[in-house]
Amino acid sequence: MLLLGVTAVIMTSCNVPIDENAQAIDIDNLPESLRPGMAQQATTNTEPPETFINDHTVFLLTNPQDTEHTVVVEVKRQVPPNASLNSVLSTLFGKSTTPEEQARGFFNTLELFEMNSVRINDAIATVDIAPLSIEDTVPSETLRLAAAQLVFTVSVWGVEKTRILLDGTEVSIPTSDADAEPGSELQIDAYEQFRPER
Repeated sequence: MLLLGVTAVIMTSCNVPIDENAQAIDIDNLPESLRPGMAQQATTNTEPPETFINDHTVFLLTNPQDTEHTVVVEVKRQVPPNASLNSVLSTLFGKSTTPEEQARGFFNTLELFEMNSVRINDAIATVDIAPLSIEDTVPSETLRLAAAQLVFTVSVWGVEKTRILLDGTEVSIPTSDADAEPGSELQIDAYEQFRPER
């Protein structure tokens, strides 16, 4: 009996309500963290972070009606942020142009090749490509068009010279006027005829 009295005194002194009639609390009066379902939503949000995409300039080819030769044309390709030159160039290899680009008369000679590697050393980009065809030789004009696309696209990165290898081998690369010596460092001026303003 004494124990019950002591318990009652303690509960009274601690201001613990001893009323047996419980009252419901309006949910609107509760903090959001205590509302049903809110805590679970806060901890189970598994939406992936937003992915940012950048547009990078690459070059396709076209044959304008008012000219008799092929020229390069600037288009955009979407790549992840901080993409390397390798990532940007890979958007051209083994892939066809979009339906919109085709409707505008653009074409992509690099889709006939695969890219083995790309490296930049001493401001010179070395791009190693290989034909997808099993033919023994690549037609000279096909290689000229592919080289023009590469040289113009690489120049956007501030690299002024491009060395093109064919399946790891230094070969003679056709330019606007003649064939460059194997291992030559090519610049845009070697492909003047491809400039669209010409």
